[in-house]
Order: sequence, then structure tokens, then C-alpha cells
Amino acid sequence: MMKSRWFRAIAIALALSLIVTLGLSCGGGSGANTIVIGLATDLTGPASTFLVTGERALYDSVNYVNEHNPLAGGELKVVAYDTRYDPSRDIPAYEWLKERGAAFIYSGIPTFGDTVRTRADREHYCVVSSAPTEYQLIPPGYVFGLTPPVSWVMKGFLAWISEEHWDYETQGRKPKIGAVGWDEPYQIDVTNAIEGYVAAHPDEFEFVDGLITPMGNMSWYGEVETLKGCDYIYIPSTGLGTATFAKQYRDAGYTATFLGLDAMSAFLELLVEKAGWDYLDGSLTAHTTLYWNDDFPIVDKAKEFLSLYHSGQEEEIMSGGVGYISIFFCAQFVMDLVRRAIEDVGVDNFDSQAFYDTAVDFTWNQEGLPERGYGFSDTVRWARKDLTVYEWQAEAQDMVRISGWIPADVP
Repeated sequence: MMKSRWFRAIAIALALSLIVTLGLSCGGGSGANTIVIGLATDLTGPASTFLVTGERALYDSVNYVNEHNPLAGGELKVVAYDTRYDPSRDIPAYEWLKERGAAFIYSGIPTFGDTVRTRADREHYCVVSSAPTEYQLIPPGYVFGLTPPVSWVMKGFLAWISEEHWDYETQGRKPKIGAVGWDEPYQIDVTNAIEGYVAAHPDEFEFVDGLITPMGNMSWYGEVETLKGCDYIYIPSTGLGTATFAKQYRDAGYTATFLGLDAMSAFLELLVEKAGWDYLDGSLTAHTTLYWNDDFPIVDKAKEFLSLYHSGQEEEIMSGGVGYISIFFCAQFVMDLVRRAIEDVGVDNFDSQAFYDTAVDFTWNQEGLPERGYGFSDTVRWARKDLTVYEWQAEAQDMVRISGWIPADVP
């Protein structure tokens, strides 16, 4: 059953790739009052499993606005470009999407905002990044991050582990921590953040090593042995890299608590299939959104979207992890921001500058979210500012929330 789901994900990716190749789009029509959202994504590369599933939430949100809560005088559509997770395709994606009339570009590709930032600032063109780096956000410009940089989130996560999870008195020592993963920006940023946090807080952790391997590596013997004495390990961020390391480390008899962020949780089903709940039990992941088993109206709305647009696939999508619901939160925030901008300037006058002018004074609150909500200002370019921690529990066969909201904007 699980294997057929992954085949279906691949089929979706190939279908969407064909859509991009043919220059087609999803959502509204092509009239004068159609607002185009550009999507720079990965449909066929190493992050495609997560993004193909997750970005259904963006398409669903656009369709819901058009069908059930239309904009005053306008409609939305999404036009996508497949970067294949290849940084050399970031600029072609930017240009291709602008040429097709995108008012702004949304991307979950970590390199995209880095690559296009200077040009976006020069051209006063908005880019919305759901995987931003510090470079994209500081100083504030035309790249808007839906989350803090992963390096900041990791530092907030480590502070919580030190304060709430590790028992210094019982253990009689500080914990040993390491990191391992592929040579890609997300993993490198997190690894550097861990090493930097430990250097700044030497009484809290002992840093063992931060190991970076070539993209696509699946054999981890050397890395397993190097990190065998760790108490905590930030494991690879992407798909099969995560699963193969977890299995090989546990097969070797080692017991460190695995750590991850949203990227790890987005591959929950794949990890369970390849490694199993017994190997993942006790893992900790820090998220900047809520999860499917959290009892709040905004989560219920995500489930409503699944029933409306993916009837019969609800359990399959939810069991896949945070992919859909994480991007659902991003999409809902962006839809409401666009709506506010159109209320301010009218649909005929909506463009990238109108998006910018509204964004720099926009806050979004929902029940269950942190008290300070999501939003931007003249000086702040990251919308989410807090994290919450989930424990992977074999008995429950699920991720269970074990913390309140914790500051995640920790440069």
C-alpha cells in the first residue's frame, strides 16, 4: 500500500512537470483580472516527494478562493516552473515566471531566495520563501520568509532541549550532539547553526562533529561510527537520506535521539516504511506550524480541504507527515495577504509593489497559533516567529506535541 502511494506521488510529479513543459497553469483563467502566482518548485528532483504532496495545498487554496470566496473583481491562478532542486535553474525560473505575468513568486526551494535576492531587490519584485536563509531576510528587502531561517529555528530548538529535555542532574554531564546529511544548503545551515550554538553555549552541549556527504549518498558506515557516542543527532534532512541513516545507525546498535525540523517530518511515511516506528521512537522534531492531531479550527479547515479536493485520499495525505499542512498554513497566510492588498488598491492595480506595501504591515492570527501571530513589518521579513516540539512515539504511531510555543527567531 505504501509503495503504491509513492508511485502515485511520482506520477503526480511527472504530470505536473508536463504541465510546466507545456506552459499551462492551474487555477483561474487568463483574463485581465487574473492574478498569477509564480511557483518555483521541484517536481522531479530530490525534494519532489515532499513538494509535490505539500504544494497541493497551494493549488487547493487558490481553487477554494476562486470557487467559494472570490476576490473582488479577480481570480487567482498558479503557474509553476520545475527547478529540479538545481540552483542553476533558479534564475531561469525567476525570468520565466515573471514573463508569464506572475505578480510575485512563491518558492520552497532553499537556494531560490538566495539566488534571486539581489535581482528582486533591484527590480522591486516580491519573492515569498518558505525555506529562507538569513541572507534572504536581512537587511529587509523584497524577499519575504514565511518562516525564520532554519538556522534560527535550530538554535531555538537546542535551547528547548537544554532547558526541558536533557536531565543534567541525572546524567551528570552535558549531552553530546552531532549532525550528518547531504551537501545541500538546508543541511549545511542547520549544521553550522548547531556548531555555532554549542560554541556560544559550551556548558550545554559537547559538539562531536558535523558531517556533510555528497548528494544522494545512501551508505553511512563511517558517519555512523563517528557519531556512535552521541546523545542527539540531527539526521539528514531529505527523504531517503534520512531513512537510510536512521536504519543503519539503529542496526549498528546505537541509541542517540534523532533530531529534525519540518523537513524530516515531511517524509514521515517514507521514514516509517524504510526504517520503522521502533527505530524512530523518541525522535524529536521542531515545527513552526501545527500538526494533524492538534485540535484547532485552522487544522480542521486543512482537513476540510482534503475532503473537498482529495476525497478518499485524506488518510494517505495526513499519514505522509507535515507536507500538506505546513504549506496549507503558508498558502492561507498568502491568500489573506493578497486579499488585503486587493481591498487596499483594487484588483486592477494589484502588482508586486502592492503586495509589498501590504506585506510590510500585515499580521495574521488564528486560534492555536502563537500569541504574536504570523506577520511582517518594515524591519521584519519572517512571518512565523515560534516553534513547537513533537515527539515521535512508536506506541501512538504518530508525532505527539510535547511543548508550547517557543521563540524561533533566534539569530
